[in-house]
Amino acid sequence: MDEFIFEKVVYLTDTNAEGNVYFARFFEWQGMAREEFFRQNVPDHLEIIGSGVRLITANAWMTYHSECRLFDVANIRVNTANLKPASLELIFTFLKKGTGELIGRGGERLTFATNGQLIHIPPSIRQNAERFLTDSAPEVVEMGMKTKSK
Repeated sequence: MDEFIFEKVVYLTDTNAEGNVYFARFFEWQGMAREEFFRQNVPDHLEIIGSGVRLITANAWMTYHSECRLFDVANIRVNTANLKPASLELIFTFLKKGTGELIGRGGERLTFATNGQLIHIPPSIRQNAERFLTDSAPEVVEMGMKTKSK
């Protein structure tokens, strides 16, 4: 299994009045990590989007384990799970750089569509998703989802 890590520095704009990261920022960071994951690992992603294929986030979730504060650096590990013909899960593990402390875990179930109709995952996306497939996503298991498709 390959490993993909997106690094995010916490800036003042990411924090709330208490000085910790506002919960909604984690969803923004998941989106940033997702986009960078596709940019770096699916060489033809722009052609896929240009052909009219749309990536749809069917659901998203986040569980929190510890706080993140101003100028902390979060390493966001991205893995895939629950790979099916027309959907896949992205699993995000947020860790503090340096200490490895778990900040939280999140996920998104993605589907693909063209002309308003769901389609199978484009072949190059599926092929690259397989490189990052994990069966160790505890929150997905807790939610009653199978984590690894054959």
